[in-house]
Amino acid sequence: MNTKVFIKHLSRELNRVGITLQTFKISLAAGISWWLATFITPHFYPFIAPLTAVLITDTTFKKAVTKAINRFLGVAGGVACSLFISQWIIPSGIAVFLSIFVGMAIAKTLKLHQDSITQIGVTVVMVLAFLHSGDYEWARIIETVIGSVVAIFVTIFPPHRRAGNYDTP
Repeated sequence: MNTKVFIKHLSRELNRVGITLQTFKISLAAGISWWLATFITPHFYPFIAPLTAVLITDTTFKKAVTKAINRFLGVAGGVACSLFISQWIIPSGIAVFLSIFVGMAIAKTLKLHQDSITQIGVTVVMVLAFLHSGDYEWARIIETVIGSVVAIFVTIFPPHRRAGNYDTP
């Protein structure tokens, strides 16, 4: 059996049990993101960077970048709305309602992607929950950038041999 046939057979068998290049890339991006987050932001919880990496890593550069931009816009919008509303209202159900309502309304008006709009809601809840944990909102932005950059980098390396020949997670 020549090397090319062996690699193709091995790849098929690994895919059959759920081990694909895409699964490896997503796992690698998450692990690297966690490590970088603990290195760059050691006083914060490093879970946002790997979560972002899992959600952003994709089969193409364009898809990964689009997801990263949408996620960043949602995180930034959620942080901004949470900080704005929390100036007048302590974290509560009313603060969550108003922050999400205002953030999503503005995002809809700006015609942002639905992924950005949804991310605003998630970010509002997280920021208001950790509001008094010491700069959590800025850590969330930094770790979103870390996870996004790692995911984009891992997405493009190694490049796929042929267009349309993608593993699925």
